[in-house]
Amino acid sequence: MNPDDPAVVDILRRAMVARIATVSRSGRPHINPLYFVRENGKIYLGTVDRTLAALNVKANPRVTILFDVESEPNDRRVLTIHGAAIVRTDSRLCRWYVVRDYRKYILSRPGFLNALAHIRLLPLVRRFVTSGEKGAECVLEVRPERAERLTAPKQAGNKDVYIRRQRDARFLRR
Repeated sequence: MNPDDPAVVDILRRAMVARIATVSRSGRPHINPLYFVRENGKIYLGTVDRTLAALNVKANPRVTILFDVESEPNDRRVLTIHGAAIVRTDSRLCRWYVVRDYRKYILSRPGFLNALAHIRLLPLVRRFVTSGEKGAECVLEVRPERAERLTAPKQAGNKDVYIRRQRDARFLRR
């Protein structure tokens, strides 16, 4: 499937998190969830130079990125994009990425709703951002080569999961 296909572009437009799979020098796989923006046929993921994602891309540029539309439980489309990545540390590109990241994840309605849905992660993000060991900011620039669209298996709806959690909570209180 072509990365410029309308179905691919639609999933990329709706997805809020990219899960990037990288491989270390020793061949060990690693998957990391990252925010992303798409521009001019490339995918940009923000991170810092000390993360396994950045270190692995420096060692092996081959990556696969998985996207899904988690905000819409009935949309079972999953997209994987295979390509080559490079670690970019130039301040101009990093500033460009931060502006687009804020537009997508802070200043847009879908971004705001995504933040609310993941509010439980805020203490973890805050701890990472305020730690002095995070490293220098960088952007992973991915040049897509091939895309695959899959359909995830049907799972229990959110209502069913909520009811089960309530039932389990009552059972545990006894």
